[in-house]
Amino acid sequence: MHRCFTLILSLLATACQTATTVDYYRAGDEMEEATRHKRVSRTFEDFIASPNYRNSRDYWRGGAIEQYNPARSYVEILRQEQRGRLYINGTIAMDFPVSTGREGGHETPAGTFRITEKKLEHRSNLYGSFVDARGNTVKTKVRSSESAPAGSRFEGTPLPYWMRFNGAIGIHTGAIPREGVSHGCVRVPEQACSILFEKLAVGSQVIVK
Repeated sequence: MHRCFTLILSLLATACQTATTVDYYRAGDEMEEATRHKRVSRTFEDFIASPNYRNSRDYWRGGAIEQYNPARSYVEILRQEQRGRLYINGTIAMDFPVSTGREGGHETPAGTFRITEKKLEHRSNLYGSFVDARGNTVKTKVRSSESAPAGSRFEGTPLPYWMRFNGAIGIHTGAIPREGVSHGCVRVPEQACSILFEKLAVGSQVIVK
């Protein structure tokens, strides 16, 4: 009887421990669908304690993500970790991978800024491609200041979910290679960037560390 009681207590303890450390994302949107069958940390502390945290492309979202309060929402960009954190009402609502500016003159400047412009669809005024009259790409990865080949014109790189916060620098969707490779902007995966665009407003703080 004693051994049976001890076994029951042990199983209950294991179940409780599992319930507090891991969970499954609910199905419902693309980000959750992609990780529906993936065990993920329930607590933020467990998530950032993972040895793979720095290089992971995983997201973490807490209960605060359900709230909406642009006046008390801000985003924090951690250049060393190449991660971003959305705060809502003082609580971390989402942690996500980013790619900031590359070393050698394109670093994303540290400091505290505010979002000055939001555009769902935006194009770069500085970087893009030369395209012909039919819209076919003639040359990629060019600057707008370069001379366009005959019969072509400059077309800026698309920057969806654009949120300007420091001159020509902003937050937008883009490839996330887990290191800083941009010209200074903060690239964010589309699923996370769409949430930032929804939760932040013109005037919201952007803190780059």
